[in-house]
Amino acid sequence: MPLDTGSVVAECERMFTHSPGGRPTVVFVSQLGTGGTSWQPVIDRLTTGAATFVYDRPGTGTAPPRPDPNPPLAYGAMAAELAVTLGEAGVEGPLLVVGHSVGSLIARLFCHQQPERVAGVVHVDGSIPRLTLYPALPVSGPSVDGDGPDATQFDRAAGEVEILNTAPPRVPAAVVTRTLGRWLGCTGDETARADRLWTAYQHQLARQLKCPLVVADDAGHQIPAEQPALVAYLIDHVVRLVRGVGSRVTPDEDSLRVAGGRMEGAPRPGYRSTEHSRAEARAMLGAARAKAAMEPTQDAR
Repeated sequence: MPLDTGSVVAECERMFTHSPGGRPTVVFVSQLGTGGTSWQPVIDRLTTGAATFVYDRPGTGTAPPRPDPNPPLAYGAMAAELAVTLGEAGVEGPLLVVGHSVGSLIARLFCHQQPERVAGVVHVDGSIPRLTLYPALPVSGPSVDGDGPDATQFDRAAGEVEILNTAPPRVPAAVVTRTLGRWLGCTGDETARADRLWTAYQHQLARQLKCPLVVADDAGHQIPAEQPALVAYLIDHVVRLVRGVGSRVTPDEDSLRVAGGRMEGAPRPGYRSTEHSRAEARAMLGAARAKAAMEPTQDAR
């Protein structure tokens, strides 16, 4: 039986900015505890003239918190709030939903709840549903959506079950993730483990959406701030697919390189992978051994 956690929407003041333009309307869903202004560097670099919609979830940005009793909420409830906010703004569709971090999870639930309105989706270093990689990882902080004492907590367990019950939308999409090794407060084995878990989830998300997985050349989790041109390029790419202007699902690799990204699996400029280095070392060792075997043995007496 599907879990229903998004049927009740709190009555509170909603803060949003709707900038008119062409279709589809690009709806931005921010990371944990962050208002809509975090997307401005990306919006400034969009080139297709699409309408944009940014908003502050209650308790983030300039929006007041949810009223008491303010219980923990799962991603479905936040997605339902987004639907109400769009309705108050008079925004119908088609929509291209862009989610960063935990905003990606809210976007996934919104696409599930409002499939007839969604024409495209872009996930920007989307968080794993439980919001924690493993207990020892320093970046696994509390799941509170805001800085104030009245900020709302995420219900991680209910949210994870919600994600398991969602079906991916069959729309143009893109997934972009961070540069490997960019984890604050982690070193050595912790970084390697975090990379493995995070990358596996990004792969899974891209497979479900049947879309490309793009890796940022030089960004940690804050890709919208560190590489806004890359995020803008991918949004523009999906906008063109939605409009039927382009038929190539995979972004042009040259244009992607200029924007600061690469298809997953392609080498980073100037980057020598660990596996490549090991293979090269094995080849050099093998050549040295072969050369030594051909040389006469010297008596060391």
